[in-house]
Amino acid sequence: MHLLLTLCVFFVHNRALRGQTVNELTGGMLFPYENEFRQVRSLDSIWTFKLDDNNTGIDEKWYLSELVNNTISMPVPSSYNDITQNISLKRHVGWAWYERYFYVHLSWLSSTDRIVLRFQAAHYFTMVWINGQQVMTHEGGHLPFECDIRPYIEQENVPIRLTVAVNNTLTPTTLPPGELTIISSTYRLLQTHFDFFNYAGIDRSVLLYTTPETYIDDVTVVTASINFSGGVATSAILTYSIVITGSDTQKTHVKVDLVDADGRIVATNNSGSMEGTLYVENPQLWQPCGMPNTHLCSEHSYLYTLQVSLSENVSPLIDIYRLPHVGIRTVTVTSSTFLINNQPFYFHGANAHEDSDLRGKGYNDVLLVKFLNLYQWLHSNSFRTSHYPYSDQFYQIANQYGIVIIDETPAVGLSQKNYFSPTTLAHHKQVIGEMIRRDKNHPSVVMWSLANEPSSNLPESDSYFETLVAYTRSIQRSSIRPITFVSDQHYSNEKAAQYFDVICINKYFSWYSEYGRLDRISVTLTAEVQGWWDTFKKPVIISEYGADTVTGLHADPPVMFSEEYQQEFLKEYHLVFDMFSSIKNTTSGFLVGELIWNAFDFETEQGITRVGAKNYKGIFTRQRQPKSAAFVLRKRYENMENNDSQSSLCTIFK
Repeated sequence: MHLLLTLCVFFVHNRALRGQTVNELTGGMLFPYENEFRQVRSLDSIWTFKLDDNNTGIDEKWYLSELVNNTISMPVPSSYNDITQNISLKRHVGWAWYERYFYVHLSWLSSTDRIVLRFQAAHYFTMVWINGQQVMTHEGGHLPFECDIRPYIEQENVPIRLTVAVNNTLTPTTLPPGELTIISSTYRLLQTHFDFFNYAGIDRSVLLYTTPETYIDDVTVVTASINFSGGVATSAILTYSIVITGSDTQKTHVKVDLVDADGRIVATNNSGSMEGTLYVENPQLWQPCGMPNTHLCSEHSYLYTLQVSLSENVSPLIDIYRLPHVGIRTVTVTSSTFLINNQPFYFHGANAHEDSDLRGKGYNDVLLVKFLNLYQWLHSNSFRTSHYPYSDQFYQIANQYGIVIIDETPAVGLSQKNYFSPTTLAHHKQVIGEMIRRDKNHPSVVMWSLANEPSSNLPESDSYFETLVAYTRSIQRSSIRPITFVSDQHYSNEKAAQYFDVICINKYFSWYSEYGRLDRISVTLTAEVQGWWDTFKKPVIISEYGADTVTGLHADPPVMFSEEYQQEFLKEYHLVFDMFSSIKNTTSGFLVGELIWNAFDFETEQGITRVGAKNYKGIFTRQRQPKSAAFVLRKRYENMENNDSQSSLCTIFK
């Protein structure tokens, strides 16, 4: 069969249409792995693209016919902004349309299998039609959405057209929020309160996959407990929950096997129940990398596979789902420590954006593997998905190598009183639910981050985050992880931190304040970090610190923007970190991590403080080449991995 796929993403300005209630999440969002019962096909390629300059496509019903006039070629996945030489496309605010032809194999059509169309992500609001019939919508970027398109394939050997339009408009009730001002018919000014470019388009893969008519819809697996003897894990208990969907689920039977890395079944539950327990003797634990008592970040962590088999009345089999990245590990937080498998863990690494030349936020295998290699070169062991959930593949590779993830929602820039509205709260809950539904089984994900740099000094933020934290705890059920958010406020004015398990703070002393005064860092940063601990008595992570650096700019004595300034800036911060480190000071330390901003230079909006529309805080360039500070950071992290007391490098560089 020959099908035409047209994609149109638009934005509903009247949020009252959605209301202020949280939509109940229906169904799972399991990653589509291929097996003997399921087939997967990518629709990634070069698509037809049309910019909706006047935002009239919805009213004119472009989805009823093939896209014509002023169309161009557009790669998928990719942000569309940097692909052409057209400045109007670069700064476009509003609708953009995609379209492509594809075939569905006749074997799919001759069976009763579901045929699922899945978007790994598109930014920001998406609507989808087939031959003019609306099949799904989704609000928000960075998370997947899908639907069964079989009911819309009306007959064989007739081309089918799928239509979607992407709209990157942000409002006070979107995440992230923004404010749109219509200056003229050709000038739409989108004002935001975050420091990265608002890339748009279909920025992750588009997939077709099949499942049986009655199928395994969702799987949740949790490490309930691990028993230790002499520091060695002797047994573990895993709990699981399975959701089956289809026309006749009452006659189905579920069997669950835990398979080790050598392909041996080490635990089985054949009770048929949708909820159950697996007992594992002498388990191999999933360990974070980069700590003295674990493994190098270039080595693999141990992973099991959870195999769920679905049958009709015990036999025959009708579906199988294999969850390949099951890690047996626990996460615990005390008032001053962060524990993984009952061992103190210290976060150290470099945050980043999904950002690169040409592609913008578009997913790319090459960039992901390059990121992994640079992270291993740095000896980094952790990462915050700043400031939105990352691609599925990022978590999968983190699972394999033991890179620890703080998983963050796209709630960045909640800086105005009106941004803490009931409508925003409802959408925020929806996004948290979608993020947890997708990422709940990744052992690398050890903590949820609900927001970055909100105005949590405002009275409105108090009840907002109290409600949000309570909601997050309620939907985790048995899959409990600590909850955090990232504050840039002063501890004396902070309203929201009281509700969270871990304190994450972004601080830029001697960069955004007291310009150039490296000698002031020890005074200001020491007082700030101590103040957070004294006020809240919770573990603290420095989740951002850094200085912009122009590659090749040198100055001695160091001046701002020079490579020497970035090096000395880091060393001064590291002196303070070592004072409070929970690893170096086991009796009085409470600092459980340091994450530099940023791994790579990245695109921002134009402005007099952003030369070339870039944020240059990267220790690597946007092209992934190291600046001088990368070597300082590498040596520090390498010493941390080896438990070297001189990890601050003070004796080497002072």
